[in-house]
Amino acid sequence: MVGPTLRFMDGFAGFRTTHIAGIPVLWRADRRFKTFRVALYARRTHDERAAARSMLPSLLLQGTERDHNRPALARRMHDLYGAAVHPMSSKVGESHLLCFALDSVSGRCLPDRPDQLGDGLGLLADLLARPRLDGDGFPSDVFDLERAQTLNMIRTLADDKGSYAMERAIACACEGEPMAIPEHGGLEAVEKLGRADPEVARRDFLTHGAMWAVAMGDLPDESELEAKISAFLAELPERDEQPVAPAVVVPERDATRTRETTDLRQSKLVMVFRAPKQTDGQERVGRNLFVSMFGGGAHSRLFQEVREKRSLAYYASAGLDRHKDFVLVQVGLDRDSIEAAETEILNQLAALQRGEFEDRELDTARSMMLSSLRTVDDSIGQRVRFTTEQWMQQNDRSPEDVSRLCAAATKDHAVAGGAGIWLDHSYVLTTARETAHGETAHGEGS
Repeated sequence: MVGPTLRFMDGFAGFRTTHIAGIPVLWRADRRFKTFRVALYARRTHDERAAARSMLPSLLLQGTERDHNRPALARRMHDLYGAAVHPMSSKVGESHLLCFALDSVSGRCLPDRPDQLGDGLGLLADLLARPRLDGDGFPSDVFDLERAQTLNMIRTLADDKGSYAMERAIACACEGEPMAIPEHGGLEAVEKLGRADPEVARRDFLTHGAMWAVAMGDLPDESELEAKISAFLAELPERDEQPVAPAVVVPERDATRTRETTDLRQSKLVMVFRAPKQTDGQERVGRNLFVSMFGGGAHSRLFQEVREKRSLAYYASAGLDRHKDFVLVQVGLDRDSIEAAETEILNQLAALQRGEFEDRELDTARSMMLSSLRTVDDSIGQRVRFTTEQWMQQNDRSPEDVSRLCAAATKDHAVAGGAGIWLDHSYVLTTARETAHGETAHGEGS
């Protein structure tokens, strides 16, 4: 069991930070709220165990040694004045993140001032450390039901053509890289799972995962907070943390293309661009502004030039994945517009990289980014998510810090933010027809 050893360090991204038994704890007391959130994160390199990991949240909510089923868990949360626990699984770049969050009303705001933090963390510890098991795995009836639901979810993904196209585009572009594995692990991997596999994944996360905790809201004083979190962490197994592998970096190469066919009314084009790694704060802001001007909304080149002026698409947007250094373009369009749209998207990217944009474009992108940053502190959830993102990227900047960098960003910073972005793969999902020379033709799901 982990012990109560404490070690202090400087703050991070506007949060105070403490090490408890070797686990970083980031916390921020904010009495504007009458609630609090405590979230424990465990992060592992994304690999073939994704299927077992992705099923953990739903399985853990089926009961604990103390509360044997969902109704019993619901009663316990009701007794905590409606407190809620949220196990969540997500793919973050080439890592797999498991989050266990507790949201609760502060005991200070309730009759008789109950120990909401201590009792809530006790519930979270039961879910994490003492789930309902049968021998070496989850009960067969529980596991079989959750696996069937997961399989149905994966099969219905093909009905959401945009999401399906994005998943397939990343799989094609990243063949041989961990990034190619979907968060759910894939249909075949889920079908092969046994009821013991998610339990192995749970122990692996708790024992070997890179772990940290974030707390925010109406929290008790520092000594009480540390004591309660220390008691909670003492419920976890002995730890042997293993580092998360860095994302695979691919040298620039000729772009490849994949075309797949299915029955649909609107074709989908996904373009996967790779970008060089950035660590400097001003450069990072410059890239955000560049991607915003490129495809970040109705003000962007993709919307104004590709969709509005040239009528080549029903929608066109671009997003940034910092964890993999991807810029991902998604387009919905007619089959006959695919080649023209792809050409125009590349033309607009090149123009922006040459600095061929007006001050108003940069000002609009800046205004949108500043507006988004101003809302981060409007809720506990938003600020915790922001800080968690900063922690995973080791970017020690608060929303106020990033806002100052954004306000000071110049055209040169935006151009530098777009430098080195290159097209790696174009993926098309369209209706059946003969493909162009040099493309790969597949049926849906192949």
